Amino acid sequence: MNRTNKERILDYLWSISPDWATNGQIRDATGIKSHQQVYMLTQELRGKRLIQGEQHGKEWIFWADESPAVHLASPGSASMREIFGKTEGQLSPRAFEDLARSVMSAHFGVPLVTGQVPGVPKAFDLVSPDGSIIGDAKYFTLVQGQRLPPAKFSVIAEHVWLLEKTKASTRFLVFGNQREVPQLWLKRYGSLVSAVDFYFLSEDGALELLQLFSSDHSSLVSAK
Repeated sequence: MNRTNKERILDYLWSISPDWATNGQIRDATGIKSHQQVYMLTQELRGKRLIQGEQHGKEWIFWADESPAVHLASPGSASMREIFGKTEGQLSPRAFEDLARSVMSAHFGVPLVTGQVPGVPKAFDLVSPDGSIIGDAKYFTLVQGQRLPPAKFSVIAEHVWLLEKTKASTRFLVFGNQREVPQLWLKRYGSLVSAVDFYFLSEDGALELLQLFSSDHSSLVSAK
């Protein structure tokens, strides 16, 4: 996946944390050709409080903000689309996983990272430091945008089963792209699931908790 220049800057500053870097050092490390573009992007990221910076004489220096509030907070709808990027009008699966990690970390109030838990031979996308919260991110679509996706239904069932085998107190799947996929799965198999929550995450960062009702509607919950 092609990374945006903002992502390159964030990645670089996190990689050297707690050290700082000037715009020139960031330009050289990220391969961004224009010094002016680096200056504009670092100022924008600083303005959105995604990085820290201060001016020393005529030179600016920047560093990653490691405070929990900044690390876990959602950067907001507009900046999410900018930072995580889109491919051909929609997020790529990898970009959606990054978005889900940011939003779900903020939702639960703890950092969620890729990891494994004892007794389950699978690397889950979203695991809390103590293993009490475990989830996976799925970016699915209907077959040709219209028909049920039987292979993907099997994948969902497999992940529900694996999550149920963990000892986590909170287990979930978060879906992107087409809400109909998890909704149709829940309509058919939801009565068999008791310990795994289903969420839908839109590309603007809005988070929904999907529930099985006779009216086939879902309830909306805050992502905060």
